[in-house]
Amino acid sequence: MSSEPDGEAAAPGIAPRRLHPAGIAVLGVGALRGLALPLGLAFAGALLGAGGGQPLGRALAFGVLGALLASAAGVVAWLTTRWSVADGTLRLRTGVLSTKEVDVPLSRVQAVDTVHGPLQRLFGVRGVHVQTAGGGREGEITLPAVTPADVERIGAALRGRGGAPAEPAAPAAPRAERRLGRRRLLLAALTAGQVGVILPALAVVPQLLGEVWGGDLRTAGRDGLRFAPDSAPEWILAAAALIVLAWLLSAAGAVLAFAGFTVARDPDRLRVRRGLLARREATVPVARVQAVRVVEGLLRQPFGLVTVRAEVAGYAKEAAAAQTLFPLLRRTEVEPFLAALLPEMADGLGALEGPPRRALPRYVLPSAAAWLGAGAAAGVLVPALAPWALLVAIPAAALGAARWRAAGSRIADGRVAVRFRRLSRVTVLAPAARRQEHGMRQTVLQRRAGLADLELRVGAGTRGRVRHLEAVAAARAFDALRRQRRVR
Repeated sequence: MSSEPDGEAAAPGIAPRRLHPAGIAVLGVGALRGLALPLGLAFAGALLGAGGGQPLGRALAFGVLGALLASAAGVVAWLTTRWSVADGTLRLRTGVLSTKEVDVPLSRVQAVDTVHGPLQRLFGVRGVHVQTAGGGREGEITLPAVTPADVERIGAALRGRGGAPAEPAAPAAPRAERRLGRRRLLLAALTAGQVGVILPALAVVPQLLGEVWGGDLRTAGRDGLRFAPDSAPEWILAAAALIVLAWLLSAAGAVLAFAGFTVARDPDRLRVRRGLLARREATVPVARVQAVRVVEGLLRQPFGLVTVRAEVAGYAKEAAAAQTLFPLLRRTEVEPFLAALLPEMADGLGALEGPPRRALPRYVLPSAAAWLGAGAAAGVLVPALAPWALLVAIPAAALGAARWRAAGSRIADGRVAVRFRRLSRVTVLAPAARRQEHGMRQTVLQRRAGLADLELRVGAGTRGRVRHLEAVAAARAFDALRRQRRVR
């Protein structure tokens, strides 16, 4: 079914074709995932008796309806999807009423991911995500179910046109390899620190339940059980319970994402494999790696533990797990790890020049004042929280002081290191020539105090800003970066 190459330089073509029939199931499950929230609310409302009638029967009816809708969506999506490779271009066409066509030149492909989810393993197929510099979270082109032979044909086409290689038939022995053991996986899960991402979602649960019951949660249910706290201790206990639940969900998510994590270095590319249920394999050309971020989360920093992430062209919009170069290392292991697997980015984490002591109030006071105002507003809106809500100014001030201690930069031997803190402490390591832009900023008040900010952007998603450095040091770093010739 493949067309013949036009010459030695031509890449093998692939005639227009549908996805593997297993794509019906994969696409149907994806559609069901999109319907999960409305169907879940309808299911809960029916099961809890909202609206009268037979709750269990109506709940099962909603479940059957959701399955039928998802199955129909999967069939339609499969019937209307075609992909092909021709004239050095990977093409995808989808849609019924609104047709979408995507053409990606093979020479612009930055990386290729393959996915082996439970359904894909069941049917012996693979998902392929083709990443370009402007791609989104799932890739510019996503083929959820193709045969291993088609994966190899895509890889051959990419190699023929200079794109990123994908699943060569006989990969070379890795030059270096590192695996995440079970003990470190457990430690990575327990210190994952995604509570701040999950907690807001959990916080809306009471509101959703209120919509289901259609009344006040304090008196929801026929037995008059109270669900909402009405005193400060109860609010504290409720918040603690939400945090514990979010922490457990965060740990479970980390295990699912990073089980079996392996990173290997071939001569010119990195191969990353990860995942418990959905096994993902990414092949990334080393030339596409723009920078490395060393992230020290709040739960990991006291123990000297870090996550190493890579800024890769085409992955800026991907989730953090997809950008992870290694989930858990000790700070002292970062430089040897990079020297073995990514020597182009290897550098130390110490000897950074930070802001002077007189800059400390500029870090502490704005943060404390903002949170003090937020606490006062919370106390007005929820009287039960007053005056305890004002205490948020204390951790806010401590966070400001931690940001002052974390801030720093270093430019030496053609390499740049920038460290800053939001909640986690982040150190960006990159060749100075890889930067996209850099700048120095100075307000009127900073000019009077002899201070200035240094800013750096590497790749599409990595930005670093060190605030309130000595103006002389910031100017020296700015000039040192300007003398480094940029490369793409």
